[in-house]
Amino acid sequence: MFKDYSIFGLSLLILFEAFSPFRMEKNFTFQIQTEVLVVVTILSWIGITSLIFQERKSYITLIDVVFFAYIAYLLLQLIFYPVDTYYTLTIISLSAAYFLFRHIKIQWFTGLLVLLPVLAVVQIIYGHNRFEYPWQTLSDNIGAFNNTGIFGEFVAMGLVAALGLLLSFRQLTARIAMSVLLMPITVQLICSQSRAAWISSTVGIIVLLIPFFRRLTKRKAVAIISAILIACILFSAKLYHFKKNSADGRLLIWAVSWNMLKEKPLVGFGPGGFRKTYLLRQGDYLKNHPDSPYIDLADDIVYPFNEFLKTGIEQGIIGLLLVFGILFLAFKNTPSPPALRAVLAALVVFSFFSYPFDIVPFQVLGVLCLAGIASTQKSVVISGFTHVSVIPISTRNPLKITAMCLFIMLCGFISFVSCNYFVNVKKWNQFIHSYPFGNEKQITEFQTLYPAFQCNDKFVFVYAKALFDAKRYDEAISLLNAAKELFPSTQTLITLGDAYEKTGEYSKALEVWKTASFVKPILFSPHYKMATLYFTLKDYERARQEANIILNKKIKIDNPEIDRMKQEAYEIMNYKL
Repeated sequence: MFKDYSIFGLSLLILFEAFSPFRMEKNFTFQIQTEVLVVVTILSWIGITSLIFQERKSYITLIDVVFFAYIAYLLLQLIFYPVDTYYTLTIISLSAAYFLFRHIKIQWFTGLLVLLPVLAVVQIIYGHNRFEYPWQTLSDNIGAFNNTGIFGEFVAMGLVAALGLLLSFRQLTARIAMSVLLMPITVQLICSQSRAAWISSTVGIIVLLIPFFRRLTKRKAVAIISAILIACILFSAKLYHFKKNSADGRLLIWAVSWNMLKEKPLVGFGPGGFRKTYLLRQGDYLKNHPDSPYIDLADDIVYPFNEFLKTGIEQGIIGLLLVFGILFLAFKNTPSPPALRAVLAALVVFSFFSYPFDIVPFQVLGVLCLAGIASTQKSVVISGFTHVSVIPISTRNPLKITAMCLFIMLCGFISFVSCNYFVNVKKWNQFIHSYPFGNEKQITEFQTLYPAFQCNDKFVFVYAKALFDAKRYDEAISLLNAAKELFPSTQTLITLGDAYEKTGEYSKALEVWKTASFVKPILFSPHYKMATLYFTLKDYERARQEANIILNKKIKIDNPEIDRMKQEAYEIMNYKL
């Protein structure tokens, strides 16, 4: 029994670390992600290491098979595509967490689910206490996240979990506790103004009510379901107009992303392929569709706001089929606790409109739900075996002892790599805040970290910007081109153009600025830089063309810098030879 409690305790700590607002490091680069990832990795491997000392059997289900086939496919992609250490650690960490969760007794998953509404309320209070301005309301609450919509989804899953537990609990005190938790959660969810969170919580509640629908007569069930569908259709129209620009912006993203999906349908663009490719495709799309109604909504997009679309883009049809296979098995005639299925359903629906699986806490919750559902399913026969026995330490078989030692060494190595990555990120964060940009000491420190972060677009750009500010333009150009390959943001493109201009490579500077102007047409800066460079080169006709664009461009957010650019554009337009 103690062994079971130890595994449950580690799982409890993992979930607490994932969604607790309390962090060891404050004002930290990747504030939520890195620390959570490292702690989850270490706790998971401690749990797995302890399992090999125990006499127990691990039964294999179809979900296990497809899940680890998907993990194997992701690891196989790493052979062909260079990635940041963070990505590899994420895959390994989630695999370990899933294996650990699979060894929890199914009845104890209820205890883990209780954490969701509890921590949702804790984060509501935590976020409210961090308000800096008197006019901030619950709609501005981000909890421990950096986005109100993402926090809204966490609150939505807390609501679904609390309601599911309320329906399943028999004790009056437990029901009262869940009812009390539901009140602040419901208020926060409504105030979050997250349409995706509202939709996902609605679907989660419907999943919870499925047993109730099954007890109804066929006529009543059809009538209720029809009423729900009509209400959803009417409600969806209201949601679209609630934040129309946001919805239209996602339509642009999905249109460009769909074209990318068709470009490499089988295996996709590889890990990080969306970040590496999307913005340039967006620029090409808007260049070829200058009259697009979405042109003013284009931005430096990091996520496609649809996890399945991203999976198809980066992993192709193969990865997409594996993901759909996992979900099909998870919802097909499963006897799992309704709250577990409802939370997973809410998370899946939210992933159609946002990016939860780019956030470690939601990844942890996803594998927790899958592991819990898999624990309730029947084992399958694979090569004549229905289960895999975990090897006890007492065995005297030299081969088994060697295998155990190698596995323990692997766990130690992975934990060491994750801790080392965490230390390097701390150093990166320290160097950013300790020195002004362009400081030679800072550049030297960045140089020592470069091997660890050479596939991280944020680090590469920051390093390149430090070189640019130090007027080391040739070195900056090399790194800015590397950053552009990893994530061609308009900031990277504009800075690269500036570096080309400083070195006298004017044609390259103009080309890069032109690309930036198509990627994000609302920007004034690329056109201003082209206008002033053309004017300096005495190409007055092209200078006037760019100046005319500046004078006629719609202002999204006015500021003194735009006013200055417009004034100089006016002077260029009226310059007399």
